[in-house]
Amino acid sequence: MNKLISISYRISKMLPGQVLSKMAGMVKSKAKNLLVRNRDVFFNGTYTGRVFNSKLNTYFPLLSDKLDALMPEQTEQIKLLSDLYLNHYFDLLGSGWVRIEYGMKCRGLEGYRYDMGSRVAFDREGKWLAGRINRSNLHESRRIWQMIGDKDYLPIDWQLDFKSGYRWNEKTWYEDIKYEHKSGVDIKVPWELARMQHLPILAWAYGLAKAGGQGFSTPETYAGEFRNQVLDFIALNPPRFGVNWFCTMDVGIRAVNWLVAYDMFRSFGAEFDEEFLQTFAKSVYEHGKHCRENLEYFPKMRSNHYLSDIAGLIFCAAYLPSTETTDKWIDFAMQELVNEMEFQFNPDSTNFEASTSYHRLSTEIMLYCTMLCLNLPEDKRKVLKNKDSGIFPQWYMERLEKAIEFTRDITKPSGEIPQIGDNDSGRFLKIWPVYNKIEVGEAVEKYKNLAGYTDFPKEATYLDENILDHRHILGVGGVLFRREDFLSAAGSETPETILIKTFLGNKRLKYLSHQDNTSDKTIASQETVEEYIKHLTAEYGKPLATTFQGENLKEGLQIYAYPDFGLFIYKSKTLYLAIRCGSIGQKGKGGHSHNDQLSIELSINGREIIRDPGTYLYIPLQEKRDYFRSTRVHFTPFVNGREQNEMIGAFSMRQRSEPEVLIFNRETFLGKLKSRGGKEVCRYIKVQEEKIEIQDFFKGTASQHENNLYSNGYGKLLYEKQYK
Repeated sequence: MNKLISISYRISKMLPGQVLSKMAGMVKSKAKNLLVRNRDVFFNGTYTGRVFNSKLNTYFPLLSDKLDALMPEQTEQIKLLSDLYLNHYFDLLGSGWVRIEYGMKCRGLEGYRYDMGSRVAFDREGKWLAGRINRSNLHESRRIWQMIGDKDYLPIDWQLDFKSGYRWNEKTWYEDIKYEHKSGVDIKVPWELARMQHLPILAWAYGLAKAGGQGFSTPETYAGEFRNQVLDFIALNPPRFGVNWFCTMDVGIRAVNWLVAYDMFRSFGAEFDEEFLQTFAKSVYEHGKHCRENLEYFPKMRSNHYLSDIAGLIFCAAYLPSTETTDKWIDFAMQELVNEMEFQFNPDSTNFEASTSYHRLSTEIMLYCTMLCLNLPEDKRKVLKNKDSGIFPQWYMERLEKAIEFTRDITKPSGEIPQIGDNDSGRFLKIWPVYNKIEVGEAVEKYKNLAGYTDFPKEATYLDENILDHRHILGVGGVLFRREDFLSAAGSETPETILIKTFLGNKRLKYLSHQDNTSDKTIASQETVEEYIKHLTAEYGKPLATTFQGENLKEGLQIYAYPDFGLFIYKSKTLYLAIRCGSIGQKGKGGHSHNDQLSIELSINGREIIRDPGTYLYIPLQEKRDYFRSTRVHFTPFVNGREQNEMIGAFSMRQRSEPEVLIFNRETFLGKLKSRGGKEVCRYIKVQEEKIEIQDFFKGTASQHENNLYSNGYGKLLYEKQYK
């Protein structure tokens, strides 16, 4: 239904000739797909039959001598995480730490539960793959499975939504995969697992084990697990079959994580057998080929998906030996990377998705692709069309550096960012994810979606990933651009910054002329604040008012304006205030935006008072998707029960209101929201030494004005009497 609504909306925006042209293109595409599908399913295997040079490039120098810089708590985190991954426990998209295996019983999602998996009698010869893998790929799939020499290794069910229990079929051709067809089913769950972003942690564990770290298994255990999981995936996911080849973005991200983890293992001294290296190199090629042939490109609207596609191409081409094909890949992808910096990042260097979390994802992609390209060997550089003028133009590097400044400027004293727009926990690389250590019982109490969780006892340690801590971007960016302000804001050194320092060596840059951009920008109108308030009172009547008390709120105050994104920040020693007012993103499509215009996030003295409710789910439950991006759950004027903008399907909005910032300075924010029906609301925020005062002026009758204060846990109120 969501797809039908979105398609209907797009068709309504086209001219008749465009509709006919689109239909003709679809018919042609369907006919071509049918031919390819029949070839893949019945005749030719989709694994490449090419003989490959298995000598992949490596980019990380020796890392073993850097392990002494790790702090004890960092070593402990590696130990805890690697133990979980060795036993195939994963915590993704709110699942809690669960062991992923064939035939597992899933808890279900909000009452929806499917029992589609079944126990499997595994054998080392691969007889169990008959009937599971399509006929044209069965022989090669068995060969790869037989390479897993560990008799105790149990395969991971890569096709399973391990929250709801719904399972896709390995034999389904990738273009035939269905989603949004069952309530409670989330296709992102197997995608997230198959990105395999946990593999760099196994590499860290290998390095520590080899150095004699206490409590670790043998180094061979971690290298063997990396090898087995990669072979497991390749054997059970033939190219173009199953759920994990449906979305090109995830194919690209998986290849990147494979290659970075492999490079880390090699930099710690790990060696792999030739048979594995041949199979691994072939699959990297298959991933790159899939990215090139299935680009998620649209002339007028493309997003982080396309950015991930070309990132996957860059990494595959950079690591594979130079050939005519891989040379074309890297030249094409690097040109597109520069183009997308201009298309997907606003002039103020914020990401065009209107989401702080998608800003993180896209900035990660740009950062890591840029650093890899700066380290390309000569045989890779010589094929680039722009090699004589430098790999990247200066404006590109400046925009990348300023994108990191945005992360610095919006970061709270707590180290978290305000959650504006969608957040699906999406990452490019997880070289050093941030976790808080709590008990299982505390996690179950904190998160409603963990109700019924019994995989570990209540007293056991629960590693709770902090998806709102984006300071790793500041650490990596601080190393690349030699920015001490970034490094200071990032906090203590992490394994990730240690790795990047080693990786970059002397290839560090400095592009901006200034060291610190306080962004003390103001927006002023021709009228004074007093004149505006007098005018608003006369036209709209008495406002609804809310006051929040504090002390020394303006001590060391700095303000930051990002009008292209639509985010305005007040930061002092005791105050953090973020105000949303601007574009719905994606050049008006609003796919990852919420109805949060004029909403705020507020903390005083490190205490969270108002925060965004988050996203919760995308497509499993449309009503929950709409609820969490609705006006009613944000701390913003809610007039007559009407949404600010019309939500179209799961990833689109029809803009129905016009946000405008009238005044922004060190004392005042005044913003207006005008709907197409003539309704208007103005929000006036006054920042004083001992209080924050908010006044909302309504044109017409306001039947509701809801101040919804939510904690990070889904559906949990953070409401206290003094703030009502």
